[in-house]
Amino acid sequence: MSQNAFCDVLISMSKAFNPSAVSNECVADIQFHATGKEPGDYYLHIEDGKCVLHEGVSKSPKITINTPSEVWVAMAKGELDGKKAFFEKKFTVSGDFMFLMKLRNMFKLG
Repeated sequence: MSQNAFCDVLISMSKAFNPSAVSNECVADIQFHATGKEPGDYYLHIEDGKCVLHEGVSKSPKITINTPSEVWVAMAKGELDGKKAFFEKKFTVSGDFMFLMKLRNMFKLG
């Protein structure tokens, strides 16, 4: 997997996964389609209380996040508020919006 700031953020997310934020039966893929300075497709696969990062496109993502890589990196660093960025359409999401609302609790970063 190529290493860049965006990929580093996703690796950090997989390591910061909080399994108690989802049910034990939860199986989900969170797809990231990055554009911008560090484009690429990655997904976080959640199953059996674990979260693993994969490069590529999930066959059945629960949500898909379309974002410029620099926007997601800025949010991870606390330089950009995620809710504000979403409402300003700096990134878009398709899929299960209720699952999207759980992301903050699922991934304890910083």
